[in-house]
Amino acid sequence: MQHSQITRVLVILALFLASCNEEPVADSLSLDKTQVTFDASQSDQVIQVTANCNWSVAVTEGSNWLSVSPKQGQGNGTLTLSAQANTGADRTAAIKVYSAEKEVRITLIQKEQEILNWSLSQLRALYKGTDVIVSEKIVVRATVISNYLHTDNGGLNNYTSMKAIVVSDGIAGIQLYCAENNTDFKQGDQVEIKLTGQTLSVYNNGPLQVNGIPLANITKIGTETIVAKEITAAQLLTGAFESMYVAIPDVQVTDEDLNKTFIVASAHTSIGMVAKTKEAFDIFSSKYSAFKDKPVPSGSGVLKGIASVYNGRYQISFAKVSDWEGLTGERFYTSPTFALYTTEKEVPGEAGQFTVSLAANVDWAVTSTNPEGFTVSPSSGNGSSPVTVVYTQNPSLTASRTADIIFSTTDASITQRTLNLHIIQSPFEALVSDPVPAWMELPEVQKKDDFAYISHMTTLKGKSVRNYSFWYDTQNRLAQWVAYPLYQAIIGSGSRTDTWGYNPKVPKRYQPSLFFSFGGSTYDRGHQLPSADRLYSQDVNASTFYFTNITAQNSWLNQNLWANLEIYVRNWAQTCDTLYVVTGAMVQTMDNQTVNYVNDNDGNKVAVPMIYYKVLLKYKAGQTENGGYSSIGFWYENRAYNAAYPIAADAKSVNEMEALTGFNFFHNLPDDLEDAVEKSCVPKDWGLN
Repeated sequence: MQHSQITRVLVILALFLASCNEEPVADSLSLDKTQVTFDASQSDQVIQVTANCNWSVAVTEGSNWLSVSPKQGQGNGTLTLSAQANTGADRTAAIKVYSAEKEVRITLIQKEQEILNWSLSQLRALYKGTDVIVSEKIVVRATVISNYLHTDNGGLNNYTSMKAIVVSDGIAGIQLYCAENNTDFKQGDQVEIKLTGQTLSVYNNGPLQVNGIPLANITKIGTETIVAKEITAAQLLTGAFESMYVAIPDVQVTDEDLNKTFIVASAHTSIGMVAKTKEAFDIFSSKYSAFKDKPVPSGSGVLKGIASVYNGRYQISFAKVSDWEGLTGERFYTSPTFALYTTEKEVPGEAGQFTVSLAANVDWAVTSTNPEGFTVSPSSGNGSSPVTVVYTQNPSLTASRTADIIFSTTDASITQRTLNLHIIQSPFEALVSDPVPAWMELPEVQKKDDFAYISHMTTLKGKSVRNYSFWYDTQNRLAQWVAYPLYQAIIGSGSRTDTWGYNPKVPKRYQPSLFFSFGGSTYDRGHQLPSADRLYSQDVNASTFYFTNITAQNSWLNQNLWANLEIYVRNWAQTCDTLYVVTGAMVQTMDNQTVNYVNDNDGNKVAVPMIYYKVLLKYKAGQTENGGYSSIGFWYENRAYNAAYPIAADAKSVNEMEALTGFNFFHNLPDDLEDAVEKSCVPKDWGLN
């Protein structure tokens, strides 16, 4: 018994001693692969982990596009690697799987996206009714079919923005709404378009477009002559030919829109069209278009243009000036027709002409009740043949005059055989100068042919105050100077209106038409009285957008040095009671009498200034020197400058400015002050060093 117990103790002791001498088990950690390759698409890959220990995972490179789960584990397991879609070049990542003793690294590469050469039909198919971003590396090739460039660049300017381009591959088309104005891509240019990251969208039930695409994504690769695809009016209304150049036969302008021009009342205009098979659609034209004053054609036939849609209404916009030339056939009617939908027309007081067409398919004759002032040609015709009415200048400056253009037919099938177009001609609008007051800011005004002095008043806090005045050159269509007082109350803190328009005090025939820019990248529509100097009311700000206040100013000057000078002027106005400002634009200098011109939106020649200048008179009550007055002037060529801000070296005295311009500035200063104020110029007093 005692022997057995001793034996058991010895066995237990031996086992204990043996366990104390065992080696600890080392961590075991391995992966089934340590190099992983992804394609460009969003995808996952799984890695097997073999281990006898606890382990953790970390993405050490590429965490912006690669993730892994789980982040830790124990023993055997799996890792899921998730890669985002790659829209750029090849990229790499690295993962570390580690325990207390072991570490295994995985290297990863994701290939760049394969370029997909798609058709426009495939691209359009991506859009399912809501905005979609193109995620794949898609490239399309197409031809520019629009000609929305500015007229100065040879375009028709026939869109609401110069950022629009329409392209087609002959099977489908799409509109590109670019991030910048297009001045490079012309009709017939074959282009390659990179679409990765771009958005397909539709605005107001309009055309499908690539929205905000940079011009850098478009590359010219050749040229091609565009040819219209013939479709029916019914096919147009299916929408299947949107953004394609098409030819639609057997159509005509609706009776109601005969005798209109393509643009009515200086607004974007839709002219109604109807097919012989009764389908209806529109011709849409931009108010900026080069052909806006052309009368719509009265005949029937083939109409060409770019198929589009807006607010659910199908339309055509012209790509070429020849697109409506096919409308020369007889109008189609199912019964004898003799109608005139335009029964009254107003014309301006100066001489001019217009055309008028009947909705008719019978013979007719036409006469004028005032043949001396209003003549008609031809005196007879058939169907919708147009009649030209030529009128002379109204001899009266105060009274309108009238005439009736009478159409008649002897066709027995017509019930109403006489139609009347009543014409009202406005009085001849004379250019009349305003009386010249003794305001401090006004240069001396001397009567001169083809020039007029015009002033504008406004209401400020219930009181009538002067807004600005100008000396207008009718032959060159610009103000040679604009003069105005500047102080905090009249500057105000409202917003810019951008209501470009004609000055109501100057006959339109003397003003440039500048609803759109002068064109190209050379000239801005530069204000002489800045918009930011008149923000206290919408009305007074709108007056700064009168075309008489606008000149052709080098864009780099306008947006940089000159813009900063205008800011300085407003700041100087804050430091005094009133700042009197004269801003001038000189089309000639004493050394150079050549006048250069640029065209306005209607093709009229507008003089380009050689020089821009400002002359300033500051008044601060309480100062004794020179009665509280001080002055300074600036003179810049109409070109780009490296300098961003005016400096002391730019400053000139009023006397120097008078010698350069030929104008007598601030002549309403008291005689005992004028000479001293105008010869003194101290730039440091104006904060210039």
